[in-house]
Amino acid sequence: MAETGAPVPAGVSGSILVFRGWGADKPGICQAFLGIVVEHQSEVLDMAQFLLGGGLMFTFVLKVADQSSIGLMKSLTSCAKEQGLQLNFHFPDAGQVPEAEGGNEAVISVVSSSSITPALMFDIDKVFWGHGCVVLEIEHRSDNMKEHNSEYNKVQIRIRCPAGLRLATLIMGPAGGEVEGLQKVAWEHGGEVTARWWDAMNRPNGKSLVVFGLSNVLCPDDVLDLVLREAGVDPASVKSESAQPGAVESTKLAMLKGQSTQLVRKVIDHLTFTPGAKVVCSAMKRLGCRLAILTNTGMREIAEHVKSQLGFDYVICRDVEVEDGCFTGRYLGELSDVKFRKADLLKLMAEREGVDCRNVITVGEPLKGLKAANARLMLENFGPNVFFNSTKMPDLTIVLYLLGFSGSDVRALRKRRWDDGPGTQEPSGSAVPPTPAAKRFMVQVSAQTRSAGQLQRIFHPLAPLRNDVQLTTVRQCSLQDGGMCLGLDLTVLKAQPDAVVKELVYTCQKEGFAIMDVNDSAKDYNWQLRYQNRYVVTLVQKPNISSTSLSEVMSVFGSKGINIIKIERLSSRDIASLQFTVSLPESLSSDEFSKHLVDVSKRQGADIAIQRDDLERWMRRLVVFDMDSTLIQQEVIDELAKLAGVESQVKEITEAAMRGELDFFGSLKSRVALLKGHNAEELFAKVKANLIFTPGAKQLCTCLKRLGFKTAVISGGFLPVAQEVQKYLGLDYAFANTLEVDETTGLLTGKTSGPVVTPQRKRQLLATIANVEGCEIQQTIAVGDGANDIPMLHAAGLGIAFCAKPKVQEVSRFRINQMDLSTVLFLIGISERAMERLSDEGKS
Repeated sequence: MAETGAPVPAGVSGSILVFRGWGADKPGICQAFLGIVVEHQSEVLDMAQFLLGGGLMFTFVLKVADQSSIGLMKSLTSCAKEQGLQLNFHFPDAGQVPEAEGGNEAVISVVSSSSITPALMFDIDKVFWGHGCVVLEIEHRSDNMKEHNSEYNKVQIRIRCPAGLRLATLIMGPAGGEVEGLQKVAWEHGGEVTARWWDAMNRPNGKSLVVFGLSNVLCPDDVLDLVLREAGVDPASVKSESAQPGAVESTKLAMLKGQSTQLVRKVIDHLTFTPGAKVVCSAMKRLGCRLAILTNTGMREIAEHVKSQLGFDYVICRDVEVEDGCFTGRYLGELSDVKFRKADLLKLMAEREGVDCRNVITVGEPLKGLKAANARLMLENFGPNVFFNSTKMPDLTIVLYLLGFSGSDVRALRKRRWDDGPGTQEPSGSAVPPTPAAKRFMVQVSAQTRSAGQLQRIFHPLAPLRNDVQLTTVRQCSLQDGGMCLGLDLTVLKAQPDAVVKELVYTCQKEGFAIMDVNDSAKDYNWQLRYQNRYVVTLVQKPNISSTSLSEVMSVFGSKGINIIKIERLSSRDIASLQFTVSLPESLSSDEFSKHLVDVSKRQGADIAIQRDDLERWMRRLVVFDMDSTLIQQEVIDELAKLAGVESQVKEITEAAMRGELDFFGSLKSRVALLKGHNAEELFAKVKANLIFTPGAKQLCTCLKRLGFKTAVISGGFLPVAQEVQKYLGLDYAFANTLEVDETTGLLTGKTSGPVVTPQRKRQLLATIANVEGCEIQQTIAVGDGANDIPMLHAAGLGIAFCAKPKVQEVSRFRINQMDLSTVLFLIGISERAMERLSDEGKS
C-alpha cells in the first residue's frame, strides 16, 4: 500500500491530523473528502487505501491550520455520514517520532494450496519477532486467492530487518535453533516460502540467472529411473549400503553396466515435462533472464534435449562413462562432484553473464545433500531458493507465484503463445469447493505505531483454532506518521463464531490496538470486474502534490465512475508521487480517461500517466534515450556553433527543425556546413568538458542497469559526444551522426559521414536493438523531447515526451514536465526509496 517515509518536518505550522474511514466501497469517496480538505486549505501529507472484500479502508494524514481543525473534522464527519462511512480521528503526539525507516527490507512470499490461517500468520510473525523484524505491508490480492485462481493462496509480506540479519537466518532459523525458520513454519502449515531483499520489483528483474533442477523439477520423474525402467530394472528395487549423498545414484548407474545407450533415446522419445514448465520458462525468458539446468543425474543427452525444447542457455551435468555404445556403470570427468560444487558453478555462470549473485535464483532442491553450514552459504550468497519437487507439487507454476507473479499474471501467461514457448491449458488444480456452514467477519485494526510482534499479539486468540478460522483476505499498510492499518476478512468454521471474534476484539483492545470496525455483513462481490479493465495512474508533482491537484484527479475518478482499488505512495520523504490502481467502467475508454487527466495535468502543472496494469508493464527490458535536451541539457550543435562563432545562424535553424517546421535532413546539412574549417578534436574536447547532465539522469541509468534493463542513446547529434554520454551514464549502446574530418588537416569538412540519424532511423534503430536483445518492440521504453523523436516514441511500448516541445506533447501519450529524469522510474512503478537503494548498490 502506501510507502512509509520520513517524519513530518519539525517546525511546520499547524497540527497533524490523521483520519481513517471504512465502509462499503463505491466510486467518488476520495473525491468527496478531498474537496473538503481543499475547502479548508489543508495539506495532504500521506494517504493510503485498500479494499477488503467489498469493503473499503482508507487513511489520510493532513497538515491542518490550528484554528480550522474543529471545522474540518465536523465537515469530514458530515461527509462520512452522507457516504455511509465511519470515521475516527487522532492527533499524533507532538513529540512522537515515527520509527526510522530504511535499512534492510525483505519480501516474504507465502504460497499454499490450502487456506491462509491466523495460525500461519501468527507463526510467521513469531519468526519475524524473534529476529526483531517489523511488518510494513501485507498484500493479499483477490486474484491470489485459490477460490478465484483455482491454484494457490498467496500472501506477500514486506518487512524491515535489523542491520546484520541475513536471509539464511530467516529461512533456516539461527544456527543455535532458538527460533524456527520460515521454511519449517511454511511446511508445517502445508505451504512454501521464498525470501528476498526488496528491490521495488515484485518479480525477478531481467538481469537474473534462473537455475533449474532436471529430475522431479522440469521433468516429473527422475530421469535416471526412466532409463532404468527402459532397461527392465525397477528403480525401487535398487538399494545402497552407503548413506553418503549420491550413493543411491551411483548404485543405480552401476545397474546400467553393459546396457546400450540407445535406452536414452527411447526415454527422450516419450519424455514429458512437468505441468507448467513451458509457462514458467517462457515467462523467465520474456523477462530477459538467462536459464540454466544444473543436474546430478549424468544423463546429459536428456538434459540437452530439455534445454533445446524449453529454450535454456546452459546445461551443467555429470557425465557417464560409455564404451562401445554401452554404459560402463561409472561417472566420468571433472564434474563427478556437481552436487558438492554447486556454489562454484553458480558463481561461474553468474560472472560470465555479469549477473549479481543475489539475482541467481535456484528452483528445485539445490540444498539437498548439503551440510547446514553450506546450505546457509548458498542462501546468503545467492538469490531466492524456490523449493520444488514434482512428487509433492502438481504444477511448476507455483514458482511464478513464489517469485512475485500474481494469479492474473499466471492466467495471462497460460493464454499467451510465444515463439519461444506456447502457453498451456488452464491450471491443473481445481476450484475450491464451497465452504461449509461458516460465518464471515470484517475486522479493521489500527495502531499509531509499528513494532515487532504486532501480528502475534493480534492473532494470539485465533492461532490455537488452526483451520477452524481462515483468512479470506488479510491486508496491511503503513503510514508516514508511523502507524499501521490492518484489514481482516475472517471465516469462522467453529461453533459460536461470535464468541471467537469477541475474544479477538478483547485481545486487540487489551494490547492497545484500535478496533475500527467489526461486522458480519461481508458480501461476495465480482472481483473479476476489478481485474478486467484495470489501469495504473501515476501522479507526480514536485516538490509536493498539492491538495488541489489531488482533488481534481479524484474529481475525474468520481465523475467517470472509476473505482480506486489501491493507493501507493512512491515518494519517500514528501508526497511528490502517488500511484493509483483503478478499475475503469466498461463504458469509459482509456483514451477518453487520459484526455481528462491531461487537462488536469495542464491546469495544475503535474505529470499524470495512465497505463494498463497488465503483464506487459512488468516485462519491459530496453530503454532508449534521445541525447540533446534529454540526457543532457544542451543542444550539442549549438555548443559547437558557439565555439565556432556561428551560434546565431545555427540556433535559428535548430529551433525551427525541433518545432517540426523544417526537414530534419536539410536542416542538419545546413548547420553542419557552417562548421567547416574548424578543428574537430578541439571542438569536441571543449564540448565534452562542459556537458551539463539533466538532473536525475545518472540515478535513472544506474537504477535501470541494476534492474536489468538494457539502455541506449540514439541522437541526431554527434557520435563523440554520444559516446561520452554513454561512458558517463553506463549505457549499452550509442548511435549518432558522424562529422566528416579531413584526415590530413584534422579539420571539419562541413559534411556528415555515414548514414544520418533521421527520425525514421531512430525508430529503426530502436527496433534493431530490441531484436538484438531478444525482446519485442512493446517491451521498450523511449524518452525524447523533439519532433525528430516522435516516430521512436510512437513505436515504443512506453513513449515518454520529456520536457518536450509543444508539438511533441500534443501527440504523445506519456509526458514528464518535471525537470528530473528519475521521474521515469515512477512510471515503471519504482519507489523513491528503492531508487536510493539501487543507486547506492550501483556505487558499491
